[in-house]
Amino acid sequence: MKKFSLILAISLGLSACAEKDSEFAQKIREKGKHKTAQAANIPDGKSFEICEKPAEIICGEKVSSVAESLMREGRQRALELLKKEKNLPENFDGSAEAFIKAFGQSPERSAAQDRLLILADQEYRSIYNYDEDLKEAGEIARKLLLNVIEKEKMDEDGRYNLIGAINTTVFQTVSETFETEYLRKDLVKIQMSTACGTDGLGKLAMSLLPQGGPNGVIFVCPGNLLLSAGKSKEERITRLVMQLGHELAHQLQFRGYQADAKALSCVTADNGASTSAATTLDKIKDETQADIIGYRVLNAYLANEKDSSVKADKAKAALNWICHMPEEKGMQHLDNASRVKNYFKMDETGATLSCSGGPRC
Repeated sequence: MKKFSLILAISLGLSACAEKDSEFAQKIREKGKHKTAQAANIPDGKSFEICEKPAEIICGEKVSSVAESLMREGRQRALELLKKEKNLPENFDGSAEAFIKAFGQSPERSAAQDRLLILADQEYRSIYNYDEDLKEAGEIARKLLLNVIEKEKMDEDGRYNLIGAINTTVFQTVSETFETEYLRKDLVKIQMSTACGTDGLGKLAMSLLPQGGPNGVIFVCPGNLLLSAGKSKEERITRLVMQLGHELAHQLQFRGYQADAKALSCVTADNGASTSAATTLDKIKDETQADIIGYRVLNAYLANEKDSSVKADKAKAALNWICHMPEEKGMQHLDNASRVKNYFKMDETGATLSCSGGPRC
């Protein structure tokens, strides 16, 4: 059963911090330790610039020193706590080699690695409670995707199946992953530990169908969420909407849904992705289709914004997560720059951001 009392205590103790991360940024500046990197805003009337140079503008923003500080200092505090709990040597640095040296191949090594992830997550959230942002942005992405699916041409049984998948998928935090009991919970724990690392600073997000528990589970690694530290709440939420739309799209794919082939062919044209194996081809297709659905969720999110410059700024924030995805050999999606540019190939994007030219998908 879920440990409601512990989660409630954490929520009550840290909820105030979610609104105070900008105060933390100011405190750091006042102490002279760090300076917050300021993102360049697109001047009013020049939102077209983001259409012309999307990858350069969107991925040109550096990780803020507030985020870097939280990552570095939170990890160090978590390591100190783990060393004290496990009576580890002072030079223990939390690396895979250090864990093997300290615990060998014993089951205690895996337990200690899980413990570091839990401690690190608690330390990061003591300043910025990103769990609240994840839940709030998740509900926005859920509602927007429901609207997208309602407009799709399909039989009603298929539509109801997809609506059910969207409504029953949960956005699971690190604490919930380790504290909630359900069948095959270990699958989610293993995937989270692998994707996020023992210190939680991996930048990935993942959509799973664990069976025996929630119908679908989505998690975002703390290292990804921490990239929003020091931003306004509106920007923090915006930075998550398209990403969570992308992950929800994978839940639809698990049920057989595919984005239209015309859009897929258009956005993958001239991207030069590695296609050396059939499995890689299939995975690139899945990831790109999830991007297409995420693009539509983002455009739905921007639809009610009147100011073109504000729209461009929000699009920049919403797509920035792509810039931080790992691009090692074997990754099963298009390169980051292509994924960013593909958003601007969409018909809806051209209309939403008043982008001229083409091609359009």
